Amino acid sequence: MKYVFSILNNLKIRTKMIIFVSGIVLLCVLPLSIIVLYRNQAIVLEKTFEVCRNLANNIANLATEELLINETYDATRTSLLRLRESNISGLIDSYVINVDRKYVADLNEDKIGQDIPESEFQKISSIKELTLNEITVNEKTVLRFSYPIFINYQGQKMWVGVAIFEFDKDKVYEPVYAIRRSIISVASALFVLGIIIAILVAINFSKPIHTLSQGVKIIGEGDLNFQIAISGKDEIGTLASQFNRMTSQIRDFTQNLESMVHQRTDELNQTLEKVQALKVSQDADYYLTSVLLEPLQPNNNISKRVKTEFFIEQKKKFSFRRWNSQLGGDICITDRIWLDGREYTVFANGDAMGKSMQGAGGALVLGVVFNSAILRYKRSKNQKIFPETWLKERFLDLQNVFLSFDGCMYISVCMGLVDTQSGLLYYINAEHPWTVLYRDSEASFLETNLSLRKLGMPEQEDKFYIRLFQMLPGDIIIIGSDGRDDILISKSGEDDIINEDETKFLQHVANGKGNLYKIKEEVENSGTLIDDFSILRISYLEKLRDIPLIANDIPIEIRKVIRDSTQLFEDGKFEECITIIEELGDMMESYPDLLKIAGSIHYKNKEFDKALIFFEKYTAAIPGDNECIYWISNSLRLLGKFSEAADYGERLFLRDRSHFMNLLNLGDIYLKMKIYPRAKKIAHQALEVQPNHPDAELLNEKIIVGMKEDGFVEEIQMLDIANTKYVNLEDILTKADYLYHKKNYTEALESYEKANRIEGNNPWTLFRIANCHSLLNDLANAERFYLKSIENAPKNHHAHNNLGSIYYRNGNIFQAKEEWKKALEIKPDFKTAILNLSKIESLESNRLASEV
Repeated sequence: MKYVFSILNNLKIRTKMIIFVSGIVLLCVLPLSIIVLYRNQAIVLEKTFEVCRNLANNIANLATEELLINETYDATRTSLLRLRESNISGLIDSYVINVDRKYVADLNEDKIGQDIPESEFQKISSIKELTLNEITVNEKTVLRFSYPIFINYQGQKMWVGVAIFEFDKDKVYEPVYAIRRSIISVASALFVLGIIIAILVAINFSKPIHTLSQGVKIIGEGDLNFQIAISGKDEIGTLASQFNRMTSQIRDFTQNLESMVHQRTDELNQTLEKVQALKVSQDADYYLTSVLLEPLQPNNNISKRVKTEFFIEQKKKFSFRRWNSQLGGDICITDRIWLDGREYTVFANGDAMGKSMQGAGGALVLGVVFNSAILRYKRSKNQKIFPETWLKERFLDLQNVFLSFDGCMYISVCMGLVDTQSGLLYYINAEHPWTVLYRDSEASFLETNLSLRKLGMPEQEDKFYIRLFQMLPGDIIIIGSDGRDDILISKSGEDDIINEDETKFLQHVANGKGNLYKIKEEVENSGTLIDDFSILRISYLEKLRDIPLIANDIPIEIRKVIRDSTQLFEDGKFEECITIIEELGDMMESYPDLLKIAGSIHYKNKEFDKALIFFEKYTAAIPGDNECIYWISNSLRLLGKFSEAADYGERLFLRDRSHFMNLLNLGDIYLKMKIYPRAKKIAHQALEVQPNHPDAELLNEKIIVGMKEDGFVEEIQMLDIANTKYVNLEDILTKADYLYHKKNYTEALESYEKANRIEGNNPWTLFRIANCHSLLNDLANAERFYLKSIENAPKNHHAHNNLGSIYYRNGNIFQAKEEWKKALEIKPDFKTAILNLSKIESLESNRLASEV
């Protein structure tokens, strides 16, 4: 079929039209001729049937009685003779056969008395009605019509004979053959006429097309002055007219091409100059942004024990004037700070969302916020803050800033601190590629699960916790952006094949043997970089990795003391144990195991002040021991040092949010400090860790009772941060309460006011705001907020008492007494109000006595 269509496609239009019209004529004439022929043949056959039926009926009526009596057949034979005399066209013979197989009458009288063959008789005796059979007699086709003859006998039809008529087929169909010859003649004439018409139509239609084709060929050869001579108004004439017009335009265009090219070149040059100006302006913006970003990613770590190095290769490269630079969203920062007199190496590796300027914007934000925090803590070596708290503050600072962009800017980041003395790594990973440890020539991931999403994603504060990892001498930590994994491996047709196996980076680290630039080379050799790429390398005592472990240098005598004291402690012989430890004097401070045992003994003996001394020394040497942190916090709580106890408890909470005993301890601390929101939060966390635990349920009940006793029946609700730019309300209040107990009333006031703007008119927050104003001697605002607090919690006896003090300080003695009386009406045994009233009454008595 394809071959036929290919042949047709290559034919000229004229030939196609002739074939098409001829085919139509043939399709119209041929079926019609066939239909007419067969219809006439059917009519002739039908008429012959009718003649035979009439003849058979007549003969049957005459022959029935004779066939039944089986005597003479004169009437039957006479009827056949008359039939012969009638000269019916095509009738060859006619005869009647009885039940005895004998011819009883014959048109030609040559078969009378003869028997019909048995086989033939069986066929005709089974006929029930007039039947046509086509037979051959003497090489001549004969149409035999057989008509059975029946009589009714006793209600049944009895077969008594058959009348047969034989016709010459050629003579019967002679009219049909005549019609066939006429049809063929007429059809042939029509077909010839159709072909002639097809040729004339094809010539008429194809001539202008041929003329148009020849004209196009001439014009195509370069003669643009040629005009196609077709003047008709049909589609071909219109096409020729439009083609002539197009040729004229091309001729004009060709003649004016040089001037048009010059004009177009000028226009393109002007556009190019504008684009170049925009490009220069854009590159200037890129360059200025890169200049701003450069000082924000320093490697200022100068620690001798913890070494850091990094490189950054941004995807966007550009040139501005004589400078070549790069721009992107990757950033690395390392520095050294002191927290509570202890040296830490601080680091951060971030990858901001977006390309070029957008990514650089995110990197700028992180760089400014993070570096400003570092600068604050570099000014003093003795700022008392735990590394966990410092890391959470940095997280909250960055989270608040990126939340303010309303989802337009996110950044993944891995940041942390390394204790340069102990090698303990504190860090968080906010949807950054896994951190890699290179140890003993093998590379592995430190993380196995995702805890934080990118900074700027809401509802993350409750998921925050700090990961710890104890580095050994010679350990190398590798941190990198996702550019290390986004490698174009190869191209398959139109599709790019990009690496999706994050474990390949482990092979690069192992093959590079932890060397920063060898790792970079391994990554680049594996494919083409398609994203910003940065790697940060942190090593601990790398040059001292071959030194023997401290344990191997412990003297034999000390080893014996450690072994004996451990056994005595396990046996419960605490006095003997502490005796042999204390015999070492100051020497035991060099061995953390002994410090822990000594502290544990004093802790079990409820000598918490002594236990604290040993635990704090042990923690300074082994800061990663969570249980020791818990013991310190619990000891401080039992000594009534709630503020310090809360600090250690929060430190452990940041490390392990599911430490059940720490949750009970911390909740009880905040309950005693009357920081009910935080206490409630911690109690709920404890119930989540161990549901239905009696100690956790008891703590929760105590908190509810305490809130009611202090006049706060409403629970502080959590902020729906999905629609705000602030972090969790609980964290804001916790920070405010912490600053309040540290007597930093100015910063505490700022935090309480932020919380008040978020939740609106919470009586406890209003009360604390009033207290801050009072302690800062802003009496007018103190009075205003005490009144607001009382309006929302009328039974707050503390608020009435403190408002009375404000009135007293303002010289309004009467109103002061009224407020103190209201406080006593709410809580009759409220000692502070009783003392205040006693003091007023004493002053009034002295004043009256002096007047008298």
